[in-house]
Amino acid sequence: METLVVDQGADRRTIARLMFNLIVPRPIAWITTLSENGKVNLAPFSFYNGITTRPPLIMVSIGRRKDGSSKDTARNIRRSGEFVVNLVTEEFLEAMVKSGQDFPPEESELEALGLEAEPSVAVAPPRVKGVKAALECKLYELIEIGEAPMDLVIARVVAFHYEPKLLETSKGVVGRLGGKRYTIVDNEVEVIP
Repeated sequence: METLVVDQGADRRTIARLMFNLIVPRPIAWITTLSENGKVNLAPFSFYNGITTRPPLIMVSIGRRKDGSSKDTARNIRRSGEFVVNLVTEEFLEAMVKSGQDFPPEESELEALGLEAEPSVAVAPPRVKGVKAALECKLYELIEIGEAPMDLVIARVVAFHYEPKLLETSKGVVGRLGGKRYTIVDNEVEVIP
C-alpha cells in the first residue's frame, strides 16, 4: 500500500486521479436546466450526493472551464435557481456520456441527442422523458470553493418523480468510477444486523 501526504509536494494530477479513482462508485447527477433563451441544457456531474432529509437537500460540485468561467449548468442554476436531477440507468448510459461533451450554450443537448423532455411540476426545467427517477430542485446556496475553483451547488428537492420499484432495488442504476469507467448496479447485498 502506498501513502501520499497532500501537503508534502503531491502534484495536482496525482491528487485528482486519487480522488476520481478512490471515491467510487459515485452517483451521477444528470442535470437539466434552462438557458436564458429557453434551451434545455443537459449535463452529467458525478461529485453529487444527498446531504440531509429534513429538509431534503442535495449537493453537486460543478467544475469550471479551463479559462475559469462557469459551465452552462452552473450559470443557469445561478440565474434561475432551478434544475432537475435525472437518474441515469443503463438504457441512458450512452446518451449521458455524450451529453457531457462541450455543446455551445445555444444548442440543446437534449435535442441534439434525440431525447425528449417531460414537464416538471414545481420548477421550469423539464425532466428527461423515460428516466426512472427525477428530483426537481431549487437552489439553496451556491458556493465558490477550491483553488480551481468549483461551483458547489446546494439545493432543496421540491418534488420527487420515481418508479416505486426503486425503493426495493437499485439494479440498473449507473455510477461513475475513475477514468472513463462506469458501473451498473447488478448485484445487491442486503445486510440485516
